[in-house]
Amino acid sequence: MTARNTLPMDPKLLAIMTGELGNNSRIGKTCADLGAVFSTFLPDLIESEAALKFTFAYDYCETGLKDDLLGHLDDYMVFVDGSLKNWCSDFTIACPSQIISAMVECLLGGDPDRLVEPMARPASSIELEMAPMITDKIASVLKSAVNAPGNYEPILTKPYNAKDKPKHAEDYVDPFAAMVRIRIEFGTLTSHFCIIIPHRTLLKTDVKAPKATTTSKAPPGWAEMIQEQVRRSDVKVEARIRLTPLKLGAISKLQPGDVIPFLEKTDVTVQVSANGRDLYDCEFGRSGERYTVRVKDTVGGENDLLNDLMAKA
Repeated sequence: MTARNTLPMDPKLLAIMTGELGNNSRIGKTCADLGAVFSTFLPDLIESEAALKFTFAYDYCETGLKDDLLGHLDDYMVFVDGSLKNWCSDFTIACPSQIISAMVECLLGGDPDRLVEPMARPASSIELEMAPMITDKIASVLKSAVNAPGNYEPILTKPYNAKDKPKHAEDYVDPFAAMVRIRIEFGTLTSHFCIIIPHRTLLKTDVKAPKATTTSKAPPGWAEMIQEQVRRSDVKVEARIRLTPLKLGAISKLQPGDVIPFLEKTDVTVQVSANGRDLYDCEFGRSGERYTVRVKDTVGGENDLLNDLMAKA
């Protein structure tokens, strides 16, 4: 008796048979229904807390392996991984850092209608701390739309930059997923956020528009919260001392061991700065074995400094 030759089953066919992969029409319909819910309910939810006017609209959906979908996104996205008991154990929210930084700017008094598109860069530590103002609301609307049994709340990771995405466990199996893309309009800026959800979850999801609720305005104070975050942030402080002017030819011939005297012959003036902004005029001195500076006068106001440091934090 000879053993029969067997061929391995096509992975996609196996995924369809086990409920891990759905057809495009069914998945697309569910994604569009989710997009309609976000478009309707997310703007009011954000405005009720932050007093900022966002507009959202469903754009399209894309399917594939989850890691491939995440890999095709912009390098400067902010990710939040989430789970919702009795519905999904591994969805991901992706929001562009530019929208978060623009939101923070407006919370500090900026005009949304005069926004200049922020430079593409990873979100700062302060912006990551403020990102839940958007990502938590996205998760909240998602929870209300899918109506998972038990009325559990979503469990979300802290926001992190795409470059800091954690590595998977060795036994991780990359699922087939759909990326729901939602267009964002905020002031003069247009961008998008995405939710990546496995097919196995979408195939059992029945999207229902949540009942409209009246939300109370959150108390003011977001600007104060951001400024408090800045006050707790570590900032590099530098001191500059003016030296005696030298000819360019003399500078080019300096060698190890050469000495350049300070400009002042009595009290030496030092300019102290943080993140490139001058803060204080100081006197140069010494305390024991360490050189020091003593503050003589201030250069800029605290509010200007906080706003500048926040932008560079």
